[in-house]
Amino acid sequence: MSTRESLSADSRDRIESFVDECMVDDDLPGMSVALVSEDEVLYANGFGARDLSENEPMTLDTLYGIGSCTKSFTTLGIMRLAEEGSLDVDDPVSDYVSVYEGAPGDQITIHDLMCHGSGMPSDATAVALITRYVTGDPMATPLSDRDDFDRHVRSSLDTRAVEREEPFFYYNSGYTVLGEVIEAVSGKPYREYVREEILTPLGMHRSTFDEGAVEDDDDAMTGYYKDDGELVEGSFPHDSVIDAPGGLLSSVREMTRYLQMQMNGGETGSGRLVTEDSVTAMHTPYTTREVRLDGTPQEYGYGWMIQEFLNDRLVEHGGTISVSTGYLGFLEEAGLGVVVGSNTASTVHPMFVGPAILAIASGEDPTEVPFFALREKAKAVTGTYESHRGLVEATVEQNGAALTLSMADQEYGLHPKSTDTDDLTYETVTPSGATAPVEFECHGDGVDLFFQRWRLRRTDA
Repeated sequence: MSTRESLSADSRDRIESFVDECMVDDDLPGMSVALVSEDEVLYANGFGARDLSENEPMTLDTLYGIGSCTKSFTTLGIMRLAEEGSLDVDDPVSDYVSVYEGAPGDQITIHDLMCHGSGMPSDATAVALITRYVTGDPMATPLSDRDDFDRHVRSSLDTRAVEREEPFFYYNSGYTVLGEVIEAVSGKPYREYVREEILTPLGMHRSTFDEGAVEDDDDAMTGYYKDDGELVEGSFPHDSVIDAPGGLLSSVREMTRYLQMQMNGGETGSGRLVTEDSVTAMHTPYTTREVRLDGTPQEYGYGWMIQEFLNDRLVEHGGTISVSTGYLGFLEEAGLGVVVGSNTASTVHPMFVGPAILAIASGEDPTEVPFFALREKAKAVTGTYESHRGLVEATVEQNGAALTLSMADQEYGLHPKSTDTDDLTYETVTPSGATAPVEFECHGDGVDLFFQRWRLRRTDA
């Protein structure tokens, strides 16, 4: 099923060709996409299969795990409680739950957890539980109920990095604790609170945390994980510990309603969920998640990532639950948003696909997204090389954002100097500890590699 409205045929065709290519390149079973303005759906479509064994198609209504996109639902719940006067975001978490009592340093606040600025590094709770559910690998540590979880977190308190002036550690357990704060303040289970206060007002009636509801749904994904490059059917991690940081299942159709509410400052078609000030607070940067090669920071608000993109401000979040991935984001000035869902985790994450779709819809190229720029550069230079008369051979292979050069029984990690697709200069560290440039030169006859004393020519072009 496809909705094709208010989008030029050229943009639609470019988006569809781009998504098809991504799915083929990375062996994705299914993907759903929607492009929206603040008040309408501009384009929506499903691609591939939600279930490979039955070849059932991915649709706009296929339920998929949105992963960490759930975090903004949790922070939205916190902001609603703050507006009611039931809590303040600067309150110590220990005012509501006791898990951080005795932690070194200043008291951890609700604000700290929402922006991943508490100084608590990952304790791998989500990794252990997701692995246990999805693959059956036990990753033996006690995590079978909330008491286990609380003991696990308490045992990690001494790992808190209190000495770091601007700490950012992506900390899933902090969001589980935020869910416990919601329960303590509202008097309702987290799942019930989110359903009653967020999902129902938005008409997101199929979105759910409940395993039974998913099993009874006629249009729910079958999730897949990759094992040695092969797709293997896996179970979704329905666990209350994962709920608040990443446990919601939804559809692209229903997620467009949620995204448009965020784009409209909390306003929905039938009323207001939170004030515009609360939404602005959620979209305000407080910590820095990472800095890109071109110096662009990706910052973090309350359950949202924020970065400059296409001369605009992109408010976004992605999520991964091993057998499912999701993304939602929007350009503030352009008033253009995108939702992407897939039923596996892959190198070509929806977090890269979503901004690339925004670029295409804005008349730009997917290489505006660093992931695709680096991939294009790598494709241009990977291969087999040799010196004069073939006396020395070398291979160049892609390794994530970097390359690996294998030559004369040595391996060198090559790191790009920029995301500019025309700049084919990389840098490595030699065994002597020296930094050295590795330069590729494309010409009509092929590609040459310049490294130290060598000029090598690609032989497999």
